[in-house]
Amino acid sequence: MNTVKGKKTGWGFNPKTIDSSVRPQDDFFLFANGGWIKKTKLPSDESRWGSFIMLRHKTDYQQHTLLNELLKASRIKEGPEKLVRDLYRSAVDMPLRNKLDTTPIIKWQRVVEDISNTKDLLNYITKAHRVGISALWNSSVDQDSKKSDSYILHLYQGGLGMPERDYYLKNEAEQKRVRGAYLAHIDALLKLHGKTAEERAHISRVVLEIETRLARASMNKEDTRDVEKTYNKMNLSSLGYLSPSINWKHYFKNSGIKNVSTVIVATPNFFKEISRMLETISIDDWKTYFSWHLINDTASLLSEKFVKENFAFYGTVLSGAKKMKPLWRRALGTVNGTIGEALGKLYVERYFPQSAKKRMYALVSDLFIVYEDRIRALDWMSAQTKKKAILKLRKMNRKIGYPKRFRTYRGLKVDPTDYFGNIIRAHEQAHNREVRKLSRPVDRKEWFMTPQTVNAYCSFNLNEIVFPAAILQAPFFDENADDAINYAGIGAVIGHEMTHGFDDQGSKFDGNGNMKSWWTKKDEKQFAKRASLIAKQFDQYEAAAGVQVNGKLTLGENIADLGGLSIAYDAYQKRLRVTGRKNIDGLTPEQRFFLGFAQAEREIARPEFLKMAALTDPHSPAPCRVNGPVSNFEEFYSAFKVQKEDALYRPKNKRAKVW
Repeated sequence: MNTVKGKKTGWGFNPKTIDSSVRPQDDFFLFANGGWIKKTKLPSDESRWGSFIMLRHKTDYQQHTLLNELLKASRIKEGPEKLVRDLYRSAVDMPLRNKLDTTPIIKWQRVVEDISNTKDLLNYITKAHRVGISALWNSSVDQDSKKSDSYILHLYQGGLGMPERDYYLKNEAEQKRVRGAYLAHIDALLKLHGKTAEERAHISRVVLEIETRLARASMNKEDTRDVEKTYNKMNLSSLGYLSPSINWKHYFKNSGIKNVSTVIVATPNFFKEISRMLETISIDDWKTYFSWHLINDTASLLSEKFVKENFAFYGTVLSGAKKMKPLWRRALGTVNGTIGEALGKLYVERYFPQSAKKRMYALVSDLFIVYEDRIRALDWMSAQTKKKAILKLRKMNRKIGYPKRFRTYRGLKVDPTDYFGNIIRAHEQAHNREVRKLSRPVDRKEWFMTPQTVNAYCSFNLNEIVFPAAILQAPFFDENADDAINYAGIGAVIGHEMTHGFDDQGSKFDGNGNMKSWWTKKDEKQFAKRASLIAKQFDQYEAAAGVQVNGKLTLGENIADLGGLSIAYDAYQKRLRVTGRKNIDGLTPEQRFFLGFAQAEREIARPEFLKMAALTDPHSPAPCRVNGPVSNFEEFYSAFKVQKEDALYRPKNKRAKVW
């Protein structure tokens, strides 16, 4: 039997979580989850709490069990177990970290201090990039979106200490609050490093000036998710013309990147401005800026006082969490973030049976059949475009549970007495692994999430959807639950990721993962018209007091939410034709399905987190992710008898139906 806080619920949803004082026709999220919300206290070390976060807690404790067993083992052989154990040991050894204090970064501070010219600056940027320390811009190796069978180097904007450019550029209440707190954070962290008041004031001024200039040159968040605007392919001559102050050949050579002929520059204006900044900003000011980012980026790796100050800004100011997660959970996060597949191999061996993988494959296959049927039935798309959409869908690969081949991290030195060094070496190994891709064919077996991650993703270039083992648990999937709950839970998650391949950006890629139009012009306009309805709808929602949802930023996720709901519902109806219909607790199969959908998005969050997410996150807040899709869904109107006077009612000409 499924359980909620130790109580048997029988079918995967506890009716006590319903708030009967709320009409489902007015606020379905609150109707389905209001009883739970009233009784639930947000843990002090969390900025939000709900279905996803609670499951992440569960998987953390599962992994903690594995770690404790490794720590107790009298002998342990070389391999993933030893890597995991020793990295975790180094992270939780706070007495040693306190004793070392700032010693681990002294060598790096001297490198910054020794900078005397632009060449030295570039050398430092290269070294920093190799080990994961922030330095002006970012780079990565990924597929070429117009030639998906090959890798290419991507360059994109970076260099900010706050999460998003608008924190520097806007003077609205939330941006001013965070900007003031950021300056206080700079001052506090520098004080811990022994800087005088005069030095701290100077450093704060220089850092904010440089970062504000970088923010002005940065592409806005809406455009950064536009795959066409961020695809700017250049040869080295064009790159040099764009940013003449940067010796790119020197940068590539020191980064271990050989035989580069072309790159993709996501944000050209940013690199143009960096080149100008390198000519106009003094070396001393650059040293001040890089010294700050070294301090800020490594604070969480040092002694407890630095960890606490780092949390005070990034945890409390930005996300609203009242206290830090326990040390073991923070250490676990480090393990997952650096050698995650080593721990993932142990996780799936213990917690993910082959039977679960087989059940998921069957469910995914059912949803693919339904999605194809929905495409065939679309009344706004031409037969020509439908044929290509179906071809893309049929080519879409699906990965479930865990990779066929786990990463070994062979050659990585992990010392249980050197936490800082372990992280630096792990980042450098990861950098070298990525660089080697440039001379190799695309690895279509690679995973970009670990098996123990409670999440899922869609890759446009690989044309694939991926579901790690950890999300295949209640409340998303439970073999003992009512079918309505499983289809509304994991079924909607699967449908969501499938729809990403056909959202406002995914729809720009063909079945081979290439950015290539496969639409007729008329169909493209019809699609855009329907998508604009969703964007306008979500623009009307408030994320938190004084901060609106950004319909353009969240458009892809909102299209995917509606698609996931639609596909999962159809698949459930198909299932009902096999199993038969019955009411449970006075609820029809359809009503149970929608309750399961709302349960999967159940969440409470702190105002600080909601405001930050509205400014930076392409996902809408939880209530919008429930009320938004169902208010567009005709079958919801029928299940709960929604009428014209009800709050969730939308006129038929304003109801969005894309896929």
